[in-house]
Amino acid sequence: MFWLLVIAVAVMIGGFIATMMIGQSKSNKDSDPNYFKQTGKKWGRLSGIYVACIVVLAVIMIMIGTGK
Repeated sequence: MFWLLVIAVAVMIGGFIATMMIGQSKSNKDSDPNYFKQTGKKWGRLSGIYVACIVVLAVIMIMIGTGK
């Protein structure tokens, strides 16, 4: 069961790194000059998605661990 947690965390870290790479890419900056406006809202939504995923993952792992 521990390996499931490791895989889930690895996927989340990979998704975070990919998100950062896309956000900082030169083509993204050139194609959408308004991309860097209202970054607080974007970071808030992205953080919310990651927190929600962590909570769901924790609940699933607890349920699997207790056998319910």
